[in-house]
Amino acid sequence: MTRQRLSREQSREQTKERLLDAAHAVFMQKGFPLTSVEDISAAAGYSRGAFYSNFDDKTQLFFELLRREGESVDQEFRRMLGGPTDDPAALRAEVAAHYSQLYQGDKCSLLWMEARIVALRDEKFRTEFNGFLEERYRQIAEFVEMFSRLTGTRPAAPPREIAIGLMALCEGVSFSHRCAPDMVDGKTAESVLSWFLKASIAVPAPAAQPLQKETPARKPAAKRKKAG
Repeated sequence: MTRQRLSREQSREQTKERLLDAAHAVFMQKGFPLTSVEDISAAAGYSRGAFYSNFDDKTQLFFELLRREGESVDQEFRRMLGGPTDDPAALRAEVAAHYSQLYQGDKCSLLWMEARIVALRDEKFRTEFNGFLEERYRQIAEFVEMFSRLTGTRPAAPPREIAIGLMALCEGVSFSHRCAPDMVDGKTAESVLSWFLKASIAVPAPAAQPLQKETPARKPAAKRKKAG
């Protein structure tokens, strides 16, 4: 059977995918600071030239991994929140179920923890990471607002603050689960994430309050005439 020859673009995309997969494995084993371009290239079976044909440096590759993971997570939220719903409670349960599973993904948790540790020690990395992080907060806040419009509820806090909390909680629960699975097992992790998400995104909108009639100001009592 004759193997189909890849086009130049297909070959380059294949190389890029292998470099990304290899980098993820090496980052998880050695950490970002100790990983070199040579390590990534060797793990993927390519030369340094192949690496630099696809990425400027390992930092650009690292953020590409985070970006792709974010897009994968966002795709499912967009599907759930992309249209009208006649059952807000079912939608809330579906969103919570998806969120409660995110702690299991390596790229969704451990790479983010790695990025935060590096950002604490590397000012240049931190500047780039903070810009990337702000974009993630914006996207999650948008999902909170989409849910609010679909279900006629209001968030329990400003959407951006909810976004920061949900992201930090997912990372923290994932880290706790991996470090101490006996204390934070899968069932506990999912329960914690589901509960907090439900509590933060769906507060019934306040009913319209009747206007209160203004109480007329009391007129000052007339002054008594002094006795003559």
